[in-house]
Amino acid sequence: MAAHEAFEMLNAATRKEYRGWGDTQTAARDRAARKAGITPAQAERVWKRWREMKSMNADVYRGLRNAYGHLCTMIENTADRIEREAQSIEETNAAMARNQAALGGYDAPTQSAEREKA
Repeated sequence: MAAHEAFEMLNAATRKEYRGWGDTQTAARDRAARKAGITPAQAERVWKRWREMKSMNADVYRGLRNAYGHLCTMIENTADRIEREAQSIEETNAAMARNQAALGGYDAPTQSAEREKA
């Protein structure tokens, strides 16, 4: 169970570290391992043998769990920031529509009406 969780956390960190064309999974895994505070050899053992592992080093698991927690926090913070920006844009658009309606004397189309047209 812990080995499977460790593999999933290492896999997520590896995907985060992958730089695209020309990079290898091994290099990305090794970068993820170093950032998690474990050696590339320990990461390779988890990567290749997680199905057969009966137990694993607690320091390796803890390092991967902490790195995964930081990754999740970063993703959540980014999602919150994007949500705040979207809310701000919607509020600005609504205020501009009210101002245009007051100046022009017509009803400005709402964002939901524009979506229905498309």
